[in-house]
Amino acid sequence: MDTSAAAKESVTVVGSGFASLFFLMYLLDWRFVPTVGARLSRRRSRMDVTLIGPGHFIYFPAIPEFLTGKRTRSDITVDIRPFLRRRGIRFVEDQVAEISDGGRTVRTATGASYHNDTLFLGTGPTFRKDDIAGTREFTYSPCYGPGDMERFSGRVDSLSRGVIYIGFKINKEDGFVAGRTGPMYECACLLDFALRKRGVRDDFEIHFFSPDRAAGEKGVLTDRLVERGIIMDDGYGPAAFVEGGMVDPDGRFRPADAILYSPPMTGPAFTRASALPVTKGGHIAVDRYGQVPGLAKVFAAGDCAGHEAPPPWVPHQAHMAQLRAQAAAANVRAILRGASPSHRYRHELSCILDMENDGLWMHRSEDGRPPFWNLFPRRSRQLVRVKSAFEKAFLFYLRHL
Repeated sequence: MDTSAAAKESVTVVGSGFASLFFLMYLLDWRFVPTVGARLSRRRSRMDVTLIGPGHFIYFPAIPEFLTGKRTRSDITVDIRPFLRRRGIRFVEDQVAEISDGGRTVRTATGASYHNDTLFLGTGPTFRKDDIAGTREFTYSPCYGPGDMERFSGRVDSLSRGVIYIGFKINKEDGFVAGRTGPMYECACLLDFALRKRGVRDDFEIHFFSPDRAAGEKGVLTDRLVERGIIMDDGYGPAAFVEGGMVDPDGRFRPADAILYSPPMTGPAFTRASALPVTKGGHIAVDRYGQVPGLAKVFAAGDCAGHEAPPPWVPHQAHMAQLRAQAAAANVRAILRGASPSHRYRHELSCILDMENDGLWMHRSEDGRPPFWNLFPRRSRQLVRVKSAFEKAFLFYLRHL
């Protein structure tokens, strides 16, 4: 019998998106440098790690670039199984159906059960597709994955003229931005660029709508859309999406040839069958240390999780998932050393809006810390290259290191 293996802490990671992969990187690859020494130390690790989730990672922030043809499904999809094998992580390709026994047991959709000593939940969200009638049937979204965006791009390419609506709605119940707002602004700008490149922009109306934008709302994002001739339908939310358009709250029909829409976000479906504390808005409840209250050695980060006392501007985004996963990993290591969790994550919004012919760095931090020591301008076409460099570095890391 291998007594050293029996003594290891069993760590189960649920999900294979940004939050889960960043958690593994910070847990196992100190500062993302998987040196020979780090690989040897993993062999002597006190942890036996299992990941349950899809076998492929999708770099969602690049999906809007499908509109310009700069990115395709294969460009942004990575088989993560070699990445996991290189780190000695057991992989289970399955979906979680239930968390029970105070977080110690994970039951999957295939009926299998997995025990753990420490659990990290880093799954994606659930989109409230039934929030507005017809969302499932009559809208597309970059938030659902490459397939939906490919279908939307194909629909736009088939049109020589038309009316296109792009919009979003957020879940406000937990006091933060539980919705995909940034990608929708990006899609509007990139659609404008793509149509101009085709020489047909004057034959299209692009409308931008959201019930969560105040009428006449001002700001740098609004300016970028207005200067591209995009019509701002601030405060507008349809009563229903229907064939060929939308129905307004007063019953008036509003024609549209294609609708790109991001619904509000909430927590994953398995929370409804699990003994997990959830927020008012349906997210898994966590504190500033990434811990799920009332459950020992259970952590959560990313789109599945809520926030403790968040500022209203904090978003669901990959960067925030990274900060939260980093704190959770540090606290798991602390627990393994016999210490108490002491690492708190900070609230920060940071992303580059790619408009192809322009770039905008959107940044806000609760501690006033600037992005990358202010090495980069806040607005420049060169930011498009910077964003691409971040993407390439991350995907290279997953594929080769």
